Amino acid sequence: MSYSIPDCVFRAYDIRGLYPSEINEVSFYKIGQAIGSKIQKSENKKVNICSDGRLSSKTLKNSLIEGILTTGVDVIDIGMLPTPLLYFSLHELQIPNGLMVTGSHNPKDYNGIKIVLDWKTLFDKHIFELKEIIIKDQFEKSNQSGTLSENKSILKQYIQTINKTICLDRKLNVSLDCNNGVTGVLAEELFQSLSINTNIINQEVDGNFPNHSPDPSKEKNLKQLQNQVLDTSSDIGFSYDGDGDRVTVIRDDGSILWPDQLLMIFARNILKTNQGSKIIYDVKCSKHLENIIRENGGHPILSRTGHSYIKNLMTKENAILGGEMSGHIFFSDKWEGFDDGIYASIRLLEILSSAKKNENILYTLPTSYTTPEINIAFDENNHFTFMDLFVKLAKFEGAEIIDIDGLKIIYDDCWGLIRCSNTTSNLVLRFEADNKNSLDKIQSIVKNAMLKVDDKLDIPF
Repeated sequence: MSYSIPDCVFRAYDIRGLYPSEINEVSFYKIGQAIGSKIQKSENKKVNICSDGRLSSKTLKNSLIEGILTTGVDVIDIGMLPTPLLYFSLHELQIPNGLMVTGSHNPKDYNGIKIVLDWKTLFDKHIFELKEIIIKDQFEKSNQSGTLSENKSILKQYIQTINKTICLDRKLNVSLDCNNGVTGVLAEELFQSLSINTNIINQEVDGNFPNHSPDPSKEKNLKQLQNQVLDTSSDIGFSYDGDGDRVTVIRDDGSILWPDQLLMIFARNILKTNQGSKIIYDVKCSKHLENIIRENGGHPILSRTGHSYIKNLMTKENAILGGEMSGHIFFSDKWEGFDDGIYASIRLLEILSSAKKNENILYTLPTSYTTPEINIAFDENNHFTFMDLFVKLAKFEGAEIIDIDGLKIIYDDCWGLIRCSNTTSNLVLRFEADNKNSLDKIQSIVKNAMLKVDDKLDIPF
């Protein structure tokens, strides 16, 4: 008998929805059967499973496991850990399949699954194939149930590996905001193992997220950390999202170092010893990132937004570094190429600790007038319908257009991006310009074009 799960749950680069109205234990059991059916056809019939600290994650993970076991696939439960440790466990245990039960940076009522099968992060048609298996009830049947085991050593192995690959030349005073997400299970132990003086806030894992939403891409969620950095005279601060694969940096004066600026620092550093290497970045990043990559002997490659797309392109292009404006950073020089906000912070500390105090690495970056991500909410994923019309109707005379992910409208002195979020029912916009007048100009151009499609839109610029 077939079972129906709302279409909106199957997104471009993961499975995600509201609990319990869109996803629940029954749907996770069915999704487990579908994923197990795909693994059953592969050479390695084992899968690692991990979960974050959301209120619904434990029961959803248990249902997912039960569904997988019916297909005869073996499950290794590595516990409640950040998403990067799930990815780390695959390389550590040489198991090519992994599932992370997480709602990532979304509000507390969301949950979902990030999926790796045969070393590849699933996206687009591969995720929609799971939906088809469920709809058509095409599950693999097994006479013998798979086995369930636990591995509680991944956290210790992760910390040991970082200590082997990172060298800090001087002690730093660091503030961390775990945002009551799952990074709270390891932050103190990891940073202390590296002899880093840490001031941690919101360390307790609490799926209610009582202090603020676990999304460090939003300025309002960084206020508490900014105050902590200033109050403790910290050299730097790091804010992690709910599952730890994203990071935003706060400088010692309390200002925000956005992820595309962080990528500029990493690009300069990594290209010193890796001339000619490729670096991937998403369409939301500053134009200055492309320039810095070129100036330092690297090859910049533009990607559509989404951790799955970045990872896929990094593998395809054999890139050494990748990242996106939301805070996912990927290293494949002395790391395994997966997005890891925690490891990215340690890599930045390594750079800072070896720099001369007067170098001001965090401040010697090109400047421009930019906006943070601007979100415009739509009901029931109608942002996709709006975007289809916008692409057909909008005209931008004299502009260069990049359409790999929404529309990026580029003029000599400014650019604007409008695209559909794949994790929420929002349009996402960002703007950059050489000066305030140019910023006002590009925002006005895009706003007028949007109002021609829907004159009732509430546009906050």
